[in-house]
Amino acid sequence: MNHSSILITGANSGLGFEAARQFALQKGISQIFLACRNKARAQEARRQLEDLTGKKIFEILIVDVGDLESCRRAADDLNTEVDGIILNAGGAGGRDPTKLTESGVMFIFAINVLGHVHLTDLLMKNGKLSKGGSVMYVASFAARGASEVGAAKPSIASGSIEEWTSVANGGKFVNKKTYTDIYGSVKLMGALWTMKMARKHSDIRFVTVDPGMARGTSGTATLPWHQRWTMNTAMWVLQQLGRAHSVDVGAKRYVDVLLNDDDFKSGVWWGSKKGLTGELADQLEHWPEIIGSESAQDNVDIVIHNFL
Repeated sequence: MNHSSILITGANSGLGFEAARQFALQKGISQIFLACRNKARAQEARRQLEDLTGKKIFEILIVDVGDLESCRRAADDLNTEVDGIILNAGGAGGRDPTKLTESGVMFIFAINVLGHVHLTDLLMKNGKLSKGGSVMYVASFAARGASEVGAAKPSIASGSIEEWTSVANGGKFVNKKTYTDIYGSVKLMGALWTMKMARKHSDIRFVTVDPGMARGTSGTATLPWHQRWTMNTAMWVLQQLGRAHSVDVGAKRYVDVLLNDDDFKSGVWWGSKKGLTGELADQLEHWPEIIGSESAQDNVDIVIHNFL
């Protein structure tokens, strides 16, 4: 379909901001909702985007995806249908990503998965996602492993209900697993949820996109300074070696996939064919026994909704 209105969570900085800028420059895009948790930052982002694009098509929708009640209010406050939803907000989860929320899940799970699923469910229920529209979940190469940066596949054995529950509530990580294992496992659940939704809702396109190793994102902003410095330095080095790319290249993946229904089919997780940059391909080949498992996908959906 022709997408004219887009909603982007976490649109005041990083990949979300750059995606909003690029979408605004595409023919046919007439409205972009900047779905942000902080009103002042959203207003400043809108001002900058209007200056950069020369267009006044940006609207603000206040939502904190770490707060289920905020998601409910946002779904009620949205006053029109949108053709595309980009679930971009999330990130590292700050200094205490494994702390439990009132819902009983880790904070990092709440902001990357639970809130986004709740918001999407409500927007669909309220008739605010156009028929034939698209939902894009933003994942990470950490969710399927990346030997290029020493990140192993998340320690998922079977994708059972019990295993996914232990990811969501942090029980799987009581022995202090690495950050990439926690973050990767969480993002993996988000990606598998889209595959389940694609099978369940044939009239809506559900896709997952990995922006790749994109230097200049806001994903590391809440990390302790030494971790932030280490990761940013590593990204700079990788970019110089041609093994990473800039934030505008990562955001362009959102635009390319969302606006091209024919080449980027529903139910697919799109990411780098090889390495952490370059051509996009189905990520199934990286881990078919989990990514391609319908039972693992179904169990993810069950577990997420058990916490809602």
